[in-house]
Amino acid sequence: MKAGRIKLALVLAVFLGPLLASFVWYYGFGASFAPRARANHAPLVSPAIPLAEFSNGGGGEVFDLGMLRHKWNVAHVLPAQCGADCEKALYHTRQVRIALGRHAPRLRRIFLCPNRALLERLAAEHPDALRLLQSESGLEKQLAPVFKSHARGAADALLIDPLGNVMMVVPAGMDPRLLLKDLKKLLRVSRIG
Repeated sequence: MKAGRIKLALVLAVFLGPLLASFVWYYGFGASFAPRARANHAPLVSPAIPLAEFSNGGGGEVFDLGMLRHKWNVAHVLPAQCGADCEKALYHTRQVRIALGRHAPRLRRIFLCPNRALLERLAAEHPDALRLLQSESGLEKQLAPVFKSHARGAADALLIDPLGNVMMVVPAGMDPRLLLKDLKKLLRVSRIG
């Protein structure tokens, strides 16, 4: 009888021991070894910031909030002189958009340019991007506080969802492959845009 109880205890220890040890390991050390719940690489703007009406022009038409709501948008607010970091950020978002394949038409790149000379210069290199002039009632005015509180550098961009909410910062120095992973996952699970 005693031998049967010992065998039962050993069998229970073999099956329940690892479960108990993993529970203690995971929760018993202050969750310092617990995996992080983060699934994205680019920093999120939390909570998402809804945009109000705005008006920008550029290629003869006026771009407003209603036009923003049909696609996912990566918005770049450009300085008067687009230097090496700025050019590299624009190149990376272009390459990531191309790499999206069949989802590429769902993502639009927006360049908010301070002058017409920069707008025209970028037209040759980035024909797929929507190039707009900055204005007094433009989108860049609403994005400025978001950049100030969430962005790390002047060449960073912001991701705006099809509902008109700023939801993610796209750091200029971010590995484009990580941005591609984020956008692929986002477009795969998203039913809008």
